[in-house]
Amino acid sequence: MFQGSLNDVKLPDIIQLMSVSTKTGRFHLKRDEDTGFIYLRDGQIVHAESDDLKGEDAIYSLAIWDSGSFVFEEGVASNSESITKKNTFILMEVARKFDEWRVLSKKIPSFGLIPELESLGTKKVSFNTQEWHVLSKINGINSIKSIAKQVGLIPVDVAKLIYGLVSADLVKLRETPKAKADPNPLEAKTKPKVAPGKKSPEEEKEWLLAKVEKVYRAAKAAVSELAHPVVQRHCAKGVKEVNEGKGIEAVIETASQIVKAAQLLEEAQVAKDLTVELKKIIKEP
Repeated sequence: MFQGSLNDVKLPDIIQLMSVSTKTGRFHLKRDEDTGFIYLRDGQIVHAESDDLKGEDAIYSLAIWDSGSFVFEEGVASNSESITKKNTFILMEVARKFDEWRVLSKKIPSFGLIPELESLGTKKVSFNTQEWHVLSKINGINSIKSIAKQVGLIPVDVAKLIYGLVSADLVKLRETPKAKADPNPLEAKTKPKVAPGKKSPEEEKEWLLAKVEKVYRAAKAAVSELAHPVVQRHCAKGVKEVNEGKGIEAVIETASQIVKAAQLLEEAQVAKDLTVELKKIIKEP
């Protein structure tokens, strides 16, 4: 059994060492109340879990831990396979996330911190769709970690967005939640007035983004873990295209590509049921 402290050695270095030795087994990581698992087969990463995250998202969330302990349990195999990319790619992305976190942690030392919107005063502000998505969950009660769970991002990516807002003095961080959730002061200051029954451009984007999120959640629940990266990739592209102004067509194309992938990767009935579910989401007002 191989074990040690993440205070002394970082997880990417440990995985690299075990990969070279072609070991099969499981890393069991623990930090306070948080736990995580990374499975290797003949040195290749095949599966990872951390809280509600699985696959690559779980690895990227675990890899930035700078404290805690680890144990490598040789011979422990996984019944799931959520990662198909080679270790080289995974470790390169891990290194990038780790470098980002070293910068972010100077202002955001913990995902348990709670963002709170500052008063905008006379400031003129504009946000992209992803920023709006995160901002809509900031209320003085939700932590960075809980916001990440709600919007379907890993905590370090939410922290990256909030870092920019903290630097611009639009958000401050608190250690304890407020007794009562704050109303969102951005609502009245940034959304233009429109005729009754019509959506402003930002409202239209938020509506479309919500559809992409529903497509993502429905597809992820329907298909096997092996297909999750495909779903994530198409939904990420859908968000990008919505942000570029491509409208409902971007959502339809996202759903269409996911259905095509399901037809190739899943049983026929799974693909059929998913098609029906995604059509309902697209038709929702």
